[in-house]
Amino acid sequence: MALRSSLLIGATFCANCAFAQRLPPPGPLSQTMKAPHQTEPAPNASPVRTASPTRTSAGQSQGVLIDMSSNLGRGVLAEMTEDYKDAIKLLTLAIKEEQAEVIKLGLAHRFRGLAYKHLGRREEALNDFLEVIRIQPQLDLGYYDAGVIYNLTGRHQAAVAAMTRAIDLRHDDRGLARRRSERGNAYFHLGQFKRAESDFVVALRLDPREPDVLNNVAWFRATCPDAAFRNGREAVELAARACALDRWKDADEIDTLAAAYAESGNFAEAERYQQKALSLLSADEALRPKFQARLEQFRAKQPVRQQIGES
Repeated sequence: MALRSSLLIGATFCANCAFAQRLPPPGPLSQTMKAPHQTEPAPNASPVRTASPTRTSAGQSQGVLIDMSSNLGRGVLAEMTEDYKDAIKLLTLAIKEEQAEVIKLGLAHRFRGLAYKHLGRREEALNDFLEVIRIQPQLDLGYYDAGVIYNLTGRHQAAVAAMTRAIDLRHDDRGLARRRSERGNAYFHLGQFKRAESDFVVALRLDPREPDVLNNVAWFRATCPDAAFRNGREAVELAARACALDRWKDADEIDTLAAAYAESGNFAEAERYQQKALSLLSADEALRPKFQARLEQFRAKQPVRQQIGES
């Protein structure tokens, strides 16, 4: 009998952020692998302007064995290794093939949604994440993924509802930091600063080394329109930690650090880091006009203030 590679994935569709680094390509020998118990998907690179296994009644986790030579297995692997266009093609085929397998169907929709999100096709991503919710309404991860898209597209009230559901469905603290941080983002954009601050404080306590959380809280402390919630010194500290953790490769985080220095009154450093952030963007990057406009603000010695309702 022919041997084939296989992958055991937690029924909540595992997180690809940590696992992608450790997944070897399919080989000629039989390989059964269990995905780490992570809860978050790949980091959403945008700041405020922008998986754990399922439990049985006995508290045991469930998993699903994926044949890595199948369209589903190849599609998951393609998404994990950032071949997003191929992932979409393969997972679209998998969705047609796995209609009778609820967990595999949800897995295909979730990873295709992540691929769409990375390509900037946010409405298509949202449709997949909503399908995950329809298929497994007691699964927290579908609500989290949908909430991220709602925040990215300026639908902040919907983001609050989705993230609140994602928080309520968790049975432990894993993944709660990002969920509270994303809900804080939504409250921030709705002008509910006290609620935003409450979520951000909890998120930092839960995971003080998560770059997305650090970045989001730093942006809030640097740019909140209400001076009572701003703290330039804290913003610089948090943003610098986020940049260091991501090895100074994330333009959004460096942009946040620039805004933090501006709030602290150090416009020379703000200008320097804003130029660094711009240097990481491609010529046609959608964020470039915003980043360039902020550079001009810093040259004019003006700090950034988040406009409520804007992403």
